[in-house]
Amino acid sequence: MSKKNKLKKVLSAQDVLETEIIINQALIDVLIAKRLVTEEELLKSIQNIKRESAKINQ
Repeated sequence: MSKKNKLKKVLSAQDVLETEIIINQALIDVLIAKRLVTEEELLKSIQNIKRESAKINQ
């Protein structure tokens, strides 16, 4: 495999993060549309995760 082809396969960190954001949003949309989770439950979960993450990073 040539060096040029190898470079084409490498994704930038920004590309990976943008893809992750899109996938997460799609999953959230499906969960809410199918009424498996409410927006309120989702927001509460996000707040809990942020709180736990802040504790870990202190």
